[in-house]
Amino acid sequence: MTAAARRRRPLLAALPAIGLVVALAGCSAPGAGGTGTSADQPDITSKVTAADVADGGDTTLTMWADVAEKPLMQQLVPAYEEAYPNVDVEITYKSFDDLVATVVNAANSDDAPDLFQGNIGYAVDGALVKGKLVRPLDDVAETYGWTTGTGSSTLAPARWNDDGTTFGSGTLYGMSPISEVQGIYYDKAKLDDLGLQPPTSIEDLEADLAEAESAGEQPIVLGNSDQYAATHIFSDIAVTQQEPERIADWIGGKPGSTFETDGNVEAAQTMRDWAEKGYFGTGYDGLSNEDAIARFAKGAGVFFVGGSWNGASLDPEEFGFSSLTSGGVGATASPWHISTKSEHQDAAIAFLAMLHSPETGQWILDTGRLPVVTDGVSSSDPLQEQTLTALKDTIAAGTQVGYYDWTTTDMLNEMGGSLQEVMAGRTTPEAFTETVQETWAKAHG
Repeated sequence: MTAAARRRRPLLAALPAIGLVVALAGCSAPGAGGTGTSADQPDITSKVTAADVADGGDTTLTMWADVAEKPLMQQLVPAYEEAYPNVDVEITYKSFDDLVATVVNAANSDDAPDLFQGNIGYAVDGALVKGKLVRPLDDVAETYGWTTGTGSSTLAPARWNDDGTTFGSGTLYGMSPISEVQGIYYDKAKLDDLGLQPPTSIEDLEADLAEAESAGEQPIVLGNSDQYAATHIFSDIAVTQQEPERIADWIGGKPGSTFETDGNVEAAQTMRDWAEKGYFGTGYDGLSNEDAIARFAKGAGVFFVGGSWNGASLDPEEFGFSSLTSGGVGATASPWHISTKSEHQDAAIAFLAMLHSPETGQWILDTGRLPVVTDGVSSSDPLQEQTLTALKDTIAAGTQVGYYDWTTTDMLNEMGGSLQEVMAGRTTPEAFTETVQETWAKAHG
């Protein structure tokens, strides 16, 4: 399983930290006093210089990171240490599951790392915000131009309201240099044989699926044993049926938001129709997403609807990637945070600034992922370049709404299981949206 695929279990993987989340829920709001408040961290009004960092003397900057970041860090850290020679970076790498299960406790300890990755949603980032364990970054974002430059909209999932109960707007507490996009992978040779063009809309895709099925091909290869793959396809459809902003509001827990919309009912009906027509084949609920992409890579099926992390499994000469006309659904990866307990604020800010740069963006692409900052970034790999273009279109279209399971710790199970019932014809699209909204309401009051 790839690191990116592991990341698609964010809230469930963080369940061991839930006890601490509950304990921290009673903490005062960020900046309201107590240990490690924003009042301890003076705002910056100009970019941190090497001289500013040097004023701190010999410094060891400690970090916790997902092990998936290691290839990037092997390029970034030497460049950073060269630019700031008085700083020695020490990184503790964790598996994703271990990171999200332990980072809140680590941030709350007396020897908290200066910098660390969290995870979007309530179980990790929500706990960090409620516990006043991470430094607000609005001053940093303003000073370095993050709020107006490329990828400014991708900051939204790291913004929280004052009491840490909703995210998507408010105070900025983190920054991710990594992004993801969902779309439609296709087998180039099979499209040529069928006389089809790469689809750029749901309507195009539906027409192509019918042609593929009539020709005796499996239209879409799907592995849904982990339940998230079908929810990704659902979200790709749903975002074309309604305002993306409303979806983002619901995911972020905005009061008054609802999942019971005509667009979500229509998207669920489409999933049911495709399943009944055999577009997903048979046995998909017993097949993992990793096995599905492996089969697709070996020539099974015409299309695979999934995320940019799946591209690493495919031959770039044999497969292509297309997004919808509105841009594919997408999200940023686990954000980086500065500890409010860090005594090396200038050095930590300088590191985040280097993370959020075009040079690092190229390194990110070169290590097989997509950057938030895409200025001047390019690839000679045709599949990767297509995916990068889809990401740019997604950010420009405002459809990078995030993932539905961010909104509650049990949403993936509830939504994924209920969607399976819809696709099997055992429940209605209307009942599906009602079930999902009830799960949301229990978490958000």
